[in-house]
Amino acid sequence: MPVKRTVRVWRVGPGAAKDTVVEESVVALVLGGRLLVRSSCLPEALEDFAVGFLASEGLVDSLRAVEAVVVSPDAARIDVRADVDPDRIVLFRERLAQSSGCGQGTSQASGDLPHVASDARFRVEDLLARMKDLEHASALFRETGGVHAAALTDGRSLVAFAEDIGRHNAVDKVIGRCLRAGIPLGSQAVLSTGRVSADVLAKAARVGVPVVASHGAVTSRAIDLALAAGVTVVGFARGQRMNVYTSPWRLGLAEPPGPGG
Repeated sequence: MPVKRTVRVWRVGPGAAKDTVVEESVVALVLGGRLLVRSSCLPEALEDFAVGFLASEGLVDSLRAVEAVVVSPDAARIDVRADVDPDRIVLFRERLAQSSGCGQGTSQASGDLPHVASDARFRVEDLLARMKDLEHASALFRETGGVHAAALTDGRSLVAFAEDIGRHNAVDKVIGRCLRAGIPLGSQAVLSTGRVSADVLAKAARVGVPVVASHGAVTSRAIDLALAAGVTVVGFARGQRMNVYTSPWRLGLAEPPGPGG
């Protein structure tokens, strides 16, 4: 499916009377024949989105639970067969109204998150360099200004990259891509161009990602959840600066906590 189109505009100021805009598709994610959510998505990498969403929302623990993912030809529906505990679906639906999704993406935050025990370390200069790589990789944003980008990095390179209308969906896509490729998430950092809200932080914690870094801001509740889950959260990572809000030891800025710390 195309991810952009050229449209006519009535331009005020210099320039051609045309513009390039992103395609926005309303996608139904159907689990076991029943609608789970609808989300506004960029119509690409929808298999990655489905797998990443199920994992980051705590519905499945691994790719082994996912039996099949089928995307309709018009990219309007993703049918998933997966072994999901019915109690998890009930809990998911109870929390669904708490979404703060950007671009009508669907996400949910919860204070009941697993503790991320990863001892992965990253150098500050590597994270800043990979953030620049993320910005350079986002060609669709440069052309349209209409998407968020996300990536997973081991510090040396971008292991996975995705763009989407919603910042949550972009994060889901890179998580799903790594799960489908068998790449361990406990040694990766999530990079994002969007703000880190509580629901984005929760997605990372649920799949065991130890570091979340963004070009943008971090919310107070994301910081609270990161403290509870042991996640390193970074905001305003741009140029030669960043704000590290929690667990600075993973970036070599403090001593790691002692036993039970």
